[in-house]
Amino acid sequence: MAPRRSKTTRRAPMGIAANLEPRTVRGRTDSPRTPVAIRARGIDVDEALDGHIRERCGFKLGKFAEAIDRISVRLEDVGGPKGAPSMRCAVKVVLSRHESVVVEVVEADHRAAFDHALDATERAVRRSLERGRAKVRGRVRD
Repeated sequence: MAPRRSKTTRRAPMGIAANLEPRTVRGRTDSPRTPVAIRARGIDVDEALDGHIRERCGFKLGKFAEAIDRISVRLEDVGGPKGAPSMRCAVKVVLSRHESVVVEVVEADHRAAFDHALDATERAVRRSLERGRAKVRGRVRD
């Protein structure tokens, strides 16, 4: 019987205890040990935004932490010099033994863009993992 996941770390902030060991050495990880890379262009990522991103990733994706290799969050200001402010958020989740999930959203605010992208990412990761389980069982549904 496989060991049960700890419920205390299931929705903990992601990436707070991540290390740089490769996944093959690290093995399956819980939420705090799943690496989250935050990249930004044209936006200052302060401590509050960094904490918000890690906390929301843990809350939304922590239940899938054992199947996730790493997460990358990219924030970018794509508004032109005359245009309205628009922020792009791209979230990439690299899954073990599945294809990566990439979601991009453009909103007026970087926090709103991230929140909408993360909601869509949670649904996409769930679908990808369910599809993988169905293929293993021999019941492919598309």
